[in-house]
Amino acid sequence: MRKVLMLAYVFPPFFSAGGSIRAVKFVKYLPGLDWQPLVLTIDDSRETVSQKREGSEALLAEIPPEARVYRTPSGELSAALQQKGREARRKNRAAALAVNVLSALRRIVYRYVFLPDAHITWLPVALREARRIVRAERVDVVWATCPPHSTAIIAALLKRLMKRPLVLDYRDDWIDTPWYRAKPRGARWFERRLEQWAVHAADCVVLVTEASRSTFMARYGREPAGKFALIPNGCDLDDFAAVRKQVVAEHDTFNIVHAGLLSVDSGWRRSPRPFFDALRQIAHEHPDVAHRLAVTFTGCLPEAYRGEIERDGLCHVVREAGFLPHEVFLRLLHEADLLLTINYEGFDTLIPGKIYEYWAVGGAPILLLDGEGAARRFVRHHDLGWCVSQDDTAGIAAAIVEAYRKREAGAPLRIHADGIQQFDRKELARHLAALLDEVSRADTARGIR
Repeated sequence: MRKVLMLAYVFPPFFSAGGSIRAVKFVKYLPGLDWQPLVLTIDDSRETVSQKREGSEALLAEIPPEARVYRTPSGELSAALQQKGREARRKNRAAALAVNVLSALRRIVYRYVFLPDAHITWLPVALREARRIVRAERVDVVWATCPPHSTAIIAALLKRLMKRPLVLDYRDDWIDTPWYRAKPRGARWFERRLEQWAVHAADCVVLVTEASRSTFMARYGREPAGKFALIPNGCDLDDFAAVRKQVVAEHDTFNIVHAGLLSVDSGWRRSPRPFFDALRQIAHEHPDVAHRLAVTFTGCLPEAYRGEIERDGLCHVVREAGFLPHEVFLRLLHEADLLLTINYEGFDTLIPGKIYEYWAVGGAPILLLDGEGAARRFVRHHDLGWCVSQDDTAGIAAAIVEAYRKREAGAPLRIHADGIQQFDRKELARHLAALLDEVSRADTARGIR
């Protein structure tokens, strides 16, 4: 088999499954397509400030024996050291002052020096190890997935040094995103140049939505249009075959389920605040509906949102399910009456990965909270449910009540899995293998090695 070196900072057992599942599924299916994956990622012996074990450990079982995983230190501050700083802050004023000063300096460095992101600390050790692997394994192609977008810089440097074809995989856009717009002007200027340099270095740039692909093609009009490829996110349909056959038992409650994590960060904001306001509005205007609502968030909610639930008197309605075994998670989606998706605010090119899983379940409709972006167009095009603006409390409440009334009238809106086949992970891996074949053949034809 030919060999592909896959750079993936976000990889099990760290972070949520949603952040690493794309890379894992490619690793799972590429060996059957004559490509051996060699994964370079970060050390898993300790948690760091950004990389916690949050529900992705089960994905490790899907890595095939043909794949090899190489791990290196990330250069990030460890979670244990951060906790010691918190404990020292509580002991006395002098320690608190010292820790506060160091924390403030760290924030300044992360904002103004560590560009494009704090994970640039991985660059020296990752680049050294990647060069060793390329030489020792006679790697044919390098594939790098981001964010973090510093991985694109590492991959572009590797391309310059080792002369191997490079495929950049953008799970999320880099420029003109909420977190990019929140940065200082000088940092934005510098990152635009970094992205331009990385895109120019790559042999192929893969985007996950047509909106992203169109944006990149417009931004880099001098690059060949064929350089930008679309391989969307999706789901492993084999995982859903069994659950779709299960019969959903009748139940009195109207179950709303949100899968995945939420964030309070200004650049990655997915706020349930309007949704909570809608629940309060329903309690006031439709008490017969409110007393039968049950809302489940998988994973763990940020502390700020837990406080809002308590203040709003929603503790009897909203619960956290934590990180569930995959079979339990799929059964929860299958038994739901409404599946909630809250998109990042101001991120028009993104389609949340959970939408594909919701669709594959082939049951409850989706309630998407988003602006006029790629996700809304996707849900409407495939007739998957309701789309409401993120700040439209009345619209959110109306959609929930309508879904409830339809179910009570014996005519619930159900979505079918027809059409999801094009987003099967096996099919998407075939698209990637074809791209790897193409850039590898072009490299051989040029006689670079």
